[in-house]
Amino acid sequence: MPLHVIKRGLDIPMKGRATGEPVQIDPPATVGYTPTEFKGVTPRLVAREGDEVKVGSPLFESKIHPAMKFLSPVAGRVKEIRRGRRRVITDIVVERTGDEAESLRTWAPSDLAGISREDAVACLQAGGLWTSLRTRPMDRVADPGVRPQSILVGAMETGPLQPGPEVLLGAGDGEFLQAGINVLRSLTEGRVYLAVQEGSSHPALSNVQGVEVHSFKGPHPAGDPGVQVNHVDQPVGSNQVWWTRAWEVALIGRLFLEGRFPTERVYAAVGPAVKNPRFVKTVLGAPVASIVGEVAEGDLRWISGSALTGSVTAADRWAGFHSSAITVLSDEVERELLAWVLPQFSRWSAHRAFLRGFFKSSTPVDFRTGINGGQRTLIPVPAYQKVVATPDIDVAFLFKSIIAGDFEESLVLGLLDITMEEAALLTYVCPAKIEFDVWLQKGLERYVKEM
Repeated sequence: MPLHVIKRGLDIPMKGRATGEPVQIDPPATVGYTPTEFKGVTPRLVAREGDEVKVGSPLFESKIHPAMKFLSPVAGRVKEIRRGRRRVITDIVVERTGDEAESLRTWAPSDLAGISREDAVACLQAGGLWTSLRTRPMDRVADPGVRPQSILVGAMETGPLQPGPEVLLGAGDGEFLQAGINVLRSLTEGRVYLAVQEGSSHPALSNVQGVEVHSFKGPHPAGDPGVQVNHVDQPVGSNQVWWTRAWEVALIGRLFLEGRFPTERVYAAVGPAVKNPRFVKTVLGAPVASIVGEVAEGDLRWISGSALTGSVTAADRWAGFHSSAITVLSDEVERELLAWVLPQFSRWSAHRAFLRGFFKSSTPVDFRTGINGGQRTLIPVPAYQKVVATPDIDVAFLFKSIIAGDFEESLVLGLLDITMEEAALLTYVCPAKIEFDVWLQKGLERYVKEM
């Protein structure tokens, strides 16, 4: 088993980690989809307001690939379809009234070992789980008409407070994981890779067949599939490498073996502003407020996913399809008189700006949303190279070319190689307070338009 030691990166000691076993909560009265979270998908409605739906009934589909369906996680009535600017669909809300479910085709485990690519693609699209497959580069929903160079299955997580396979992958999910791996093998003529954490002994991961296992060790972003792809099998030329998560592959296996859209999810309620961080077992798209529970008073920042790369949400919205955590931070940032001259033992900085930085302390910190400074000119500093795990990326020159609009130069310097997690870490350590992740997204959007 090859071992990849990631020496560059940064683990952020954020307060509010969830512990214990997942708590089963009451079924929610409403659930919701957010179509905008599926990058590269233009939605077209299948169900309208007032329509009755079952578990597994299509709510919307991809306009470019109509066979790619997005299914209802509950049985009931389409209560509301919300739109934003330019009539973009932002939320599809379903009111739960029953438990009736659509039946899909079932497969025997022996049949999946030789399943054709056409059958695998058709069943994944009809079963609502095709969007579990995303691409490197670009991190967009995979195109069913493309054969990837290879597929990587990530089975570890290093993002701040993010849950990993010990919670999201059950001990008895080995059969479903193997079935999902067999489906993925039919989609590519290349290899299927499994990226695990060094020393992992998860029972569902120990006997997986038909994959090449690679172990990773190091700080965040060692658990980012994009970084893992760069170390295992970087895309060559115009090829793509697809990636997904091990717990999503187990859902794929469950879909094929049981013939039913799998709706149960485990979400983590984490962050300094969550009074009782916990894991919650509920349905896909459950209300954020029901997952998080009691929170601190005052202005709060609700984030679907990681504090580094998640998207801003709200207490009255719904958990996402891809994210496995709801992170809540306080938006109230108090100013201290002459704080820069105080030792600040309770604060943490990647630059040793406070006295605490000279001591090895694992005590978690109450991080908030303040940027602690103002935006200045981008200059090369050693801190940039310390958090970028992808080799041969010159951060300053790459992002100067992106900001200047030099499209061709940015491609040469690694626009398609650096990951969003690395860009988010750059944003965090940047003394000039430049939003590297925002600029990276702009550069990738321009690449899509140009190509």
